Amino acid sequence: MTREVVLSGVRGRTHLVYAASFLRTLTDRVSVHYLSGPDFLGAKVTSDEVLTHLPEGVRLEMCSSADELPPRGPLTYIAVGAPGLRPLAAMRRAQLFRRIDVVVVDEGLGSYGDRRTRYAAYRRQGGHAVRSAVRAAAVDLGARTLTGTRWPLYLKDRDWAVFEPVGEEFRRALGPLDPTAADPRRAVFLSQPWVDLGLSSEDRYLAHVMRLATEQADLGRRLVVRPHPAEPPERYRDFATMVEVGPAELDPEVVGAGLVIGASSTALLNLAALHGTPVHRVRAPGTEHLEARLSADQRRLLSRYLPPVSPS
Repeated sequence: MTREVVLSGVRGRTHLVYAASFLRTLTDRVSVHYLSGPDFLGAKVTSDEVLTHLPEGVRLEMCSSADELPPRGPLTYIAVGAPGLRPLAAMRRAQLFRRIDVVVVDEGLGSYGDRRTRYAAYRRQGGHAVRSAVRAAAVDLGARTLTGTRWPLYLKDRDWAVFEPVGEEFRRALGPLDPTAADPRRAVFLSQPWVDLGLSSEDRYLAHVMRLATEQADLGRRLVVRPHPAEPPERYRDFATMVEVGPAELDPEVVGAGLVIGASSTALLNLAALHGTPVHRVRAPGTEHLEARLSADQRRLLSRYLPPVSPS
């Protein structure tokens, strides 16, 4: 028997790891219908990346619209962050009374936010105020009323412990850590596209990075910048940089660094929680309000694994 699975909402390779951890629990043969979404901050997941991160033996069909989804029969719908209303509507239109098992996996730190934090995130990404408000409300409603199985990385009712089926998938995707990749004198800075989002000027942000480099040099470490995929790499021409080869949590040179520096991000959280990587949390100039707008659950989760924020 073949289990037909629809996967939507993927905007990064870590989302594929979350989905893969659930797919491994299915004992039937699996056929995944991957519903492609729009680019996210200039980044797009390719079909090769989907195949790389999903379990071996999974049959993959790339779909560009909900009209290409299976027309009949039971489905397992894996949604990133919250169920997509359009894909669900298309599945129901094709066969009104079909069985659809809805599974929601994490999108990242945002999965532990609320309607207010989602609205703020959509606005930062350039969304119109009204549309962002409607979208945040729809996502909140869908997550509460349409989700059949919640498949998180962190368990709120267990003091934010790592849910091991998902944690193990990240470790499997990372693979054995080569001892030569570890360097206690390397400090990796996980940059964020604050300049591109209009939250900081480039000069001010680069001055922030320079201060971090100086601080690390005084401590005997060399700062290496890992630019965000949405940033122009040439921005950091005056710094040592790393080539982005995938999510930070799956990069041996990041996992094996003596210290990883970054904002209150999903990557920094996962590095500390999943791999025990030493981390340092900083606040870039112009982003002070972001820390203030975190939800209560996000604050508790971050404080469970990360040190307090250092000022910019």
